[in-house]
Amino acid sequence: MDKLMKNIIITGVNGEISKLFAERLKKEKDFDVSQISVRGSEWETLSWENTDCFIHAAGVTPQNIKTEDDYENVNYRLACRIAEKAKKEGVKKFIYISTMAVYGATQNMDAQKGTVTKKTSLNPKSAYGKSKLHAEEFLKTLQCDDFSVVIIRVPSIYGRGKTEYLDQYKYLAEKLPVIPYAFTKLYKSAICLDNLCELIYLAVNSDISGVICPDDGEISAVDFCSAIYPSKKKSVMLGKLIEIFLKKNARILDYYGAICYSKDLTSVFDGKYRVADFKEAVKKSYEK
Repeated sequence: MDKLMKNIIITGVNGEISKLFAERLKKEKDFDVSQISVRGSEWETLSWENTDCFIHAAGVTPQNIKTEDDYENVNYRLACRIAEKAKKEGVKKFIYISTMAVYGATQNMDAQKGTVTKKTSLNPKSAYGKSKLHAEEFLKTLQCDDFSVVIIRVPSIYGRGKTEYLDQYKYLAEKLPVIPYAFTKLYKSAICLDNLCELIYLAVNSDISGVICPDDGEISAVDFCSAIYPSKKKSVMLGKLIEIFLKKNARILDYYGAICYSKDLTSVFDGKYRVADFKEAVKKSYEK
């Protein structure tokens, strides 16, 4: 018997996640994927009946430099209206792209304090994080046997021309003749677009619901610098000096401080969503 075609809708026409995931699904014959814009009111006239999975990836981020009202209106209120419509029209699964910012975690030179675990409370500091948490709280009230809700709390993203997160490490590696081999156990949760899209794909094709916290694994600032400039040597001596004399420096905290998910949080799907090679993913980010 032939597989039934899965009908997928993803919001966002120009967003990196939307574009790449749509490309990912269009290569497979068992999916009919549509990208829609949720700007304006035209989306309200569309029919979402017979939709197997709705992925809400559109929103405003800190890079957009929006006001608190913009965050609430787009990331919270609009998301709620979209989810209500999806449930009313019989959509089976709703995937919401949220953020690690809902925890309010900040970088820390103590690995334990910089790690988000299952016990970490939700305490967003930014308007962006607060708006995403408000949406999460509402979406959870819609969860039922006929409407499955998946929330993906994405950390920093990079890949396919998206370099904002990587640029800080590029700057560090450019300014010094060597890469300081320091604080290699202070990890930074981030995820490349290819791995994120694979995660969404696995979520679409499983019975999973609830919260997912993914990343690319245990990666430090040194790993990012080395992946951006693979030919640069690493200096253990310079790293030790930084660890001894500059560990309280604000700039060093920015570069090296830990802010990551615990391994048990990121082990969803047994880590099978990590399909991209880390060094290749970083390299691809800077390719035009």
